[in-house]
Amino acid sequence: MRTDWRQALWWITGVTALFLTLMVALLIYLGRDREDPLATAEVAGVWQGSDGGRLTVRADGSADLERATRPGPDCGQSTDAAGRSYTGPATWVFDTYPDERPGIRFDYQGPANAKPCRIYLVVSLLQDGTKGFLPQDPPGVSYVRSAGQQN
Repeated sequence: MRTDWRQALWWITGVTALFLTLMVALLIYLGRDREDPLATAEVAGVWQGSDGGRLTVRADGSADLERATRPGPDCGQSTDAAGRSYTGPATWVFDTYPDERPGIRFDYQGPANAKPCRIYLVVSLLQDGTKGFLPQDPPGVSYVRSAGQQN
């Protein structure tokens, strides 16, 4: 049985084209959800919550939280509705909450037992401004950043 060299060339060309097409599709798929890392200038400022909460984020890594919803009773606080918010100092770092977009994480000491507590702010950079939400907040609560006074 004799194989024509032209037939082999066409077969190799077809396999190569298919391979390249699949590789391009894979790169597009992987790159679609990839986001650029956040910069300090994109998160520093005052974040006002639609529920009255306020997060003041400073470029030096310090923050002040006012009426920020606590993540849960594992930080030594009450689980009743009145005791489910934190007001006080915190520090922040860039971090990503599982299954969410990039954002920042606030770290503070639990008021009841000084256990380390974490609150995440998921950040979205939009054309009409920078917005975010705390995953532990009730649905519909969002935060809007103003780069203004950070006291």
